[in-house]
Amino acid sequence: MIPRLERETTVAAAEMAPQWSLASRIGFRFAFSYFLLYVAPGPIGSLSNYNSLETLNGGLWSRIWHPVVSLVGTHLLHLSGDLRELPTGSGDELYDYVLILCIALAAALITGIWSWVDRRRPNYIQLNEWLRLLMRMTLGWAMLGYGVKKLLAAQFTPPSLSRLMQPFGQASPLGLMWTFMGASQPYSFFGGLGETAGGALVLFPRFVTLGSLISLAMTTNVLMMNLAYDVPRKIFSIHLLLMCLYLLLPDVRRLTNVLVLNRRAEPVPEILLFKDKLLQWGTLALPILFGAYVAFIAGRQSIEDAKTLTATLAAPIRGIWSVNEFLVDGVPQLARPGDPDRWQNVIFDDPKILDIQAMNGMPHHYVMELDSAQKTVGLRRPDDPKWKGSLTVEFSQPDRMILQGDFGPHQVRATLDRIDLSDPERFLLVNRGFHWVNPYVNNR
Repeated sequence: MIPRLERETTVAAAEMAPQWSLASRIGFRFAFSYFLLYVAPGPIGSLSNYNSLETLNGGLWSRIWHPVVSLVGTHLLHLSGDLRELPTGSGDELYDYVLILCIALAAALITGIWSWVDRRRPNYIQLNEWLRLLMRMTLGWAMLGYGVKKLLAAQFTPPSLSRLMQPFGQASPLGLMWTFMGASQPYSFFGGLGETAGGALVLFPRFVTLGSLISLAMTTNVLMMNLAYDVPRKIFSIHLLLMCLYLLLPDVRRLTNVLVLNRRAEPVPEILLFKDKLLQWGTLALPILFGAYVAFIAGRQSIEDAKTLTATLAAPIRGIWSVNEFLVDGVPQLARPGDPDRWQNVIFDDPKILDIQAMNGMPHHYVMELDSAQKTVGLRRPDDPKWKGSLTVEFSQPDRMILQGDFGPHQVRATLDRIDLSDPERFLLVNRGFHWVNPYVNNR
């Protein structure tokens, strides 16, 4: 009797288990395989920080994928571009796109094998909860990381003096967007607030839907900016958006009922990962503790980055200086518009960079070593390690500077006058400020 009862109970339980459609089961298997290949066991492709070649080549996952990407890109796709993963700061290298294709193909292969071996399983309710947990932690990590950086002004800093002197038409779309965000600190803070809120809420089981909706709105905005301004984080932002959509899948019908059809929305039944209460509490606490750790690390790093990114030279040398007299090897150089060699402006702002703007408007950047005590400036060109310069700094008046010395193979002498940064006619972007009352439209 007991075996018969056990058999009948098992059958009844199996019959009560919801039966997923074939498409749902296959879709889950692919999503599960693809996501794990994309995020684990370490950052790869567009998830990488691109710190150095050592970092990129040091991870096990990278060492596995690098030869595969090269093989597929060269021999199967016949691509001629650079298929190496380089620390350029871009998440949209050719390598990344081929890598995503390889991950998708590998996930499809795993899905096919999995579908055959496990074809009788009616659903993946429990495994789906584990996938959602990992996805929530990944999304929370990304949203909190970017959000905290914006809140602490470590991602978009106010425009540098060099950026203020750059001709508008010479700016790249990415540079234009970065300047816009840096000049709009309240807007940048607002974006960071939304990203932080979405990333934090998605880590709490009760607020996953709300956090996913906020994160979806924020990532959609980020993706559109990446697409519109050619920011090389398109792959990453697309994946973050897909994570938001996946987390919202169980609530699509409920959200449609409430927001569109004006119908009642039934509560979603809670699915436990463990029957043991202690283990279940652990799965609830894990993402929250992880989020606190991410916020702490991101905050500490953002404070350090903000100090570095906003570091400037001290007075009196900091400023934008107009070149009134310029001599090369003792020969005066006339200020002819379009001249690529004659100096127009010299910008002292970054402690390690000297910017010289020529008469044609093009900037030239030099690595600088400033000795304030000796009043000397050592210069190097990033693109020519043999090129060197050494200039002395002399203030004939508080707002007049004389630079002279070796500048590569030539001797130069430049008389500079300080440009007033508080002039609203010349620097309206940083002097306009905010006005509730506008007597006219100031669109310049």
